Amino acid sequence: MIVLAILSILFASALPELGNMLAGRQLRTASAELLAAINDTRAQAIARRRVVTLLAEGGDWQQGWVIIIDANANRSLDEGEAILFRHRAAPERLRVRAKFTDNTAPAYISYNAAGRSCRAAHPNAANFGTITLELAGAQRNIKINMQGRARLCDPVLEPATCVSI
Repeated sequence: MIVLAILSILFASALPELGNMLAGRQLRTASAELLAAINDTRAQAIARRRVVTLLAEGGDWQQGWVIIIDANANRSLDEGEAILFRHRAAPERLRVRAKFTDNTAPAYISYNAAGRSCRAAHPNAANFGTITLELAGAQRNIKINMQGRARLCDPVLEPATCVSI
């Protein structure tokens, strides 16, 4: 009985740490998957020599994302437009916010044939900014610079260069 009581106490004290560990893993996974989709969007734009767009599903990154060839540059998936990749919804408690130079809804990231981030309707106008992913108090940011290069960072470890939105 004493051994069971001690094990119960130890298990109860470890449970919150286990939850934080799982949340941290989910955050790292979702951040890496979104960064991979951004990099894939850029690679597809270069390979296809045309504008390729990464959209938040239904205008909400938490619902997932889709890479498309947005033929009419309206930042939405229309009938007949090619879907290159679709990602499932993010974990339920994950919050995703985006702030770009072009804050026109819905949220999107487009790349032109040169691999530079651009506005969907204006392939020569830069569109850069930050996507912040947050889960259980922890954050990861994806920073996209003027040239379209994306990087993943932790604002706790890089407070000067990884500012959250």
